[in-house]
Amino acid sequence: MSIRIRLFIMLLLLIILPYFLFVIFIYENSKSSIEERDLARSREELNESRVDLEQYAEEMVRLPYSLFNMPEVQQILENGMLAETTEHVRAFENSVETYATTRPDIRQMRFYFQQDQQSLTVYQSNVSAPKPAPDYLERSPFMEMNESKEAYMLETPHELVNEDKVAIVPESDNTVVLPIHHRITDVLSGKFLGFLTTDIEVSSFSRLLEAVTREAGTQVLLVNGNEEIVYSEDLKQIGNNMDESQLAVEGENIVLREELSEPLADWQLIKVTSKDELFRDARETAWTNIVLGIGVVLLGTILVLVISRVFTKPIITLSEKVRSIEGGQMNVQLKTVRNDEIGHLAAHMQEMLNRIDSHIAREYKLELEARESQLRMLKSQVNPHFLFNAFQSIGAVALRSDDREVYKLLVSLSKMMRYALQADQLVPVREELGYIDSYIMLQKERFGADLPITIQVESIQENRIPSMLLQPLVENYFKHSYEAMRDKSSFILKGMEKDGLLVFHAASYGTSVSDEEIRLLQEGDAGGTGLHNIAERLHLHHGDKAVFQLDNFDGKGFGVTICIPVEEQGGQKHEGVTRG
Repeated sequence: MSIRIRLFIMLLLLIILPYFLFVIFIYENSKSSIEERDLARSREELNESRVDLEQYAEEMVRLPYSLFNMPEVQQILENGMLAETTEHVRAFENSVETYATTRPDIRQMRFYFQQDQQSLTVYQSNVSAPKPAPDYLERSPFMEMNESKEAYMLETPHELVNEDKVAIVPESDNTVVLPIHHRITDVLSGKFLGFLTTDIEVSSFSRLLEAVTREAGTQVLLVNGNEEIVYSEDLKQIGNNMDESQLAVEGENIVLREELSEPLADWQLIKVTSKDELFRDARETAWTNIVLGIGVVLLGTILVLVISRVFTKPIITLSEKVRSIEGGQMNVQLKTVRNDEIGHLAAHMQEMLNRIDSHIAREYKLELEARESQLRMLKSQVNPHFLFNAFQSIGAVALRSDDREVYKLLVSLSKMMRYALQADQLVPVREELGYIDSYIMLQKERFGADLPITIQVESIQENRIPSMLLQPLVENYFKHSYEAMRDKSSFILKGMEKDGLLVFHAASYGTSVSDEEIRLLQEGDAGGTGLHNIAERLHLHHGDKAVFQLDNFDGKGFGVTICIPVEEQGGQKHEGVTRG
């Protein structure tokens, strides 16, 4: 390890690493403190908002009772609209208009009078004409309320609906409202008189939740007992079911809940605070400290470079020259003009180098020449031309002896050796098939019988494939099937072009292979080198585009399927051939 690297390591361990660890510690500590403080404040604000919501809801639930107790309203409720005089009806309308005017958060009111089955709509202090409503009690939720005798019910918020199709309600009013339904009964007799539906603007909740919504990155939801969103700043969420999985996405949000009581029993007030916004100030402070740390790193790096240049550069230069000597450069000059300890060391090393060089020069050169001569001799011994000339000489002797079978075998062997020199090259399919024919000819001579081998190749003769790709499949058949079972075995090799791929199917029938052996062969954990080499060379030439699959035909034999992409070739493709 060089002195320069050691200086950098010291800078890293003693200055840079402690500084950034300190920044991380401060940042994490600040996050914890901010989170605790925010949680305490948020819980207090949620509790205050809960109390405000409960008081407001109780007020809106009890408010209509003051309207029911007005004599002119009570008279209409008991007798109906049609049975009363115009004077009484007008008094009723004035009372309702006054009531609606005092509460601007009431968007719409709808009366249903059971006595004469009439309905009436009040929209922003404007009273419509009564309309017949014979099926009013069959609508939801009035039918459920009438059967359960509930005094009131809060419905899920939705856009304002003009139920009676009255002209005073404009079609363009899409205000989201919270309907509160009251079942009106006579206090003394308990007689059912009708219903009052009060549509309260959902936006009126905003002022009640101002304390918990004023922070950036904060979302407040009001959810009823059916997990339906009653209030949200995003109006698109109102009326939808709450998705719990979206509240705390991967721990990015802080979620607080507050349970509400009557008249909002089973309702929840939920505050979702984004940690990204919550920790923004702490994160900005951390980044400032990181920038300062980067400045410290740059200053430290400059200091290390200056020190290394002044004190360590001569040592590094000398060390590099020594390493070049280790690489075989014996003409390196180590002498320097320095007169200090480094200069004396370089001078002594130069003298030692000169003596060593003079002693080994002759022995080194003689040994090199001897090895070169030995290498040339070995090359001549394995020269392919020497082997081919030897085959020709033996073949000539066979012809002179009129032994043409031996001559054919020598020719097949010569072709096979010449083809084998093309290993790891791309060759036409016809050349690979020619190599297989030569191999089969030798095997026929060996076993002295017709071999149950069929080769069917469609019009892909001129397409190129890696050499020695198909022959190992034939050799595998002889080794594992034919030698063991002879007449009970057979081999079929098919080749075709399909969907831009060259597809080869090799089927060897005879000796069976288990499913476990197939799995081990496919994974490369078992089997000979032939199948393994095919898979490796396919991957080498074609990568993941090539396919190499094995099959045992349900215990009847062994099959190999090879698929490789069709290479772009010039010229025409020959017609397919069939060998059998």
